[in-house]
Amino acid sequence: MRRPRDEESFKEFNYVSKIFKDEKLISQIPGNLPKVALIFPNDYEVASSSLAWSWIEQLLANRGIGVERFFYEPWFKRFYSVEEQRPIDEFSTWLFTFQFENDLRNIADLLIKRGIPLNASDRENYHPLIIIGGPVNLFNVEILSDIADLLFVGDLECAIDQVSQALMNDNKFESIKEMLKIPQVYSKVHGKENFKNCQGTLDIVPFSHFTTPHSVFKNKLLVEIGRGCIRRCAFCVTGYTKKPVKFANAESVIEIFRKYKTEEFGLISATITDYPYLNTLLDHMERENIKFSVSSMRVDDVNERLLKMLKVTDHKSFTVAPEGISQRIREIMLKDITQEGIFNGLTLGRNVGFEHVKLYYIIGFSEETSEDYREFFWFIDEVNKMGYRKITLSINPLVPKPKTPFEYRKMIDRKDYEERIKYIKKNLQDKAKIYAESYKESFMQYQISRLKGIETIEFIKENFMKK
Repeated sequence: MRRPRDEESFKEFNYVSKIFKDEKLISQIPGNLPKVALIFPNDYEVASSSLAWSWIEQLLANRGIGVERFFYEPWFKRFYSVEEQRPIDEFSTWLFTFQFENDLRNIADLLIKRGIPLNASDRENYHPLIIIGGPVNLFNVEILSDIADLLFVGDLECAIDQVSQALMNDNKFESIKEMLKIPQVYSKVHGKENFKNCQGTLDIVPFSHFTTPHSVFKNKLLVEIGRGCIRRCAFCVTGYTKKPVKFANAESVIEIFRKYKTEEFGLISATITDYPYLNTLLDHMERENIKFSVSSMRVDDVNERLLKMLKVTDHKSFTVAPEGISQRIREIMLKDITQEGIFNGLTLGRNVGFEHVKLYYIIGFSEETSEDYREFFWFIDEVNKMGYRKITLSINPLVPKPKTPFEYRKMIDRKDYEERIKYIKKNLQDKAKIYAESYKESFMQYQISRLKGIETIEFIKENFMKK
């Protein structure tokens, strides 16, 4: 790749180049002529922490598609691929994975900077084919229906052969024609309104083809052991949109451990402790002295062995998500966890030597009373008595999501949220480090989750485009 000559472009090129040099390739991606830009519309740390970013590249490349990864930084203008630092304009198909509502801002910024009309109906033949998939489509496929040429709903494994065959076409409209035959594809601009979601199997266990020190899972090889969630928390879309739940075969996971035995692993699942063969994996990892991290686990299901094994990796803190500030609020949230279960898990964490605990909470329910807050403050006092040297609280406002039991709830207003945060800090400022999620970002998430069609483009113009 010829290096850019102007200073600004070279800075961007060099930034991406250094990122790639820090990656350790675990398995090689077949080299093919560049065609598909696989875009994670967030920064590299977030992108590299998503197994989808790697797994989709592997699925396409192994079927002969030339694909390279892209990520987003607000100061980027040219956008260079991770692997070869090719400008995104050299790719005829742009495939976005829409993981978080607020990434809409980044998708729009990238399109605008590269001169791509936001409205799909305004594009010409020479513009790239814009395909958008990802979990946000599962609860509101209409958010990007006027922006995407094609929307893919569900897991790519369900139609990977058909998608690959369609993308082999050098003619944009022939590719679109073939893509429209796929049941999981929806396209407003091309008149295909009927589509169906499909959840893939884990018969072939997804794992990342690289590790990096810049990921949340620092230098870990990611392995997906579960997809979907058996729980039905009323605030979370996962349990309602990714059904039925799939679990990877334990022997298939262990085979990956054996093949890449010198690596450390990041186990990916909605809740690791719900994985039915966890003890089988732990037996193998303990016997082979394999270090690992987990994406999430239920505090009431942890045991001493699991926590000890996590601690010897590089876990310096123990993360717990009580979610509700009282047992009554947890019941409203359908969070099936008891105060006793939380205490037992926290006690185990302290007993195995964790000195830092992170607690995640959601506030902003109309049902909250002063009694709920008294219980919350008492609870944090009790955690302090356990001997943790550092307690960190992450407080987030409830963001009611489509396709959940909370879909029709209203979000707390800014003033009320800020007053509750002030009340929490006043009572707990000497007992815990408190981080409150930005109301602006949370409310934007709430707004975007409900947008449809042309509303999204108007929202972008009003909120993201410089006046």
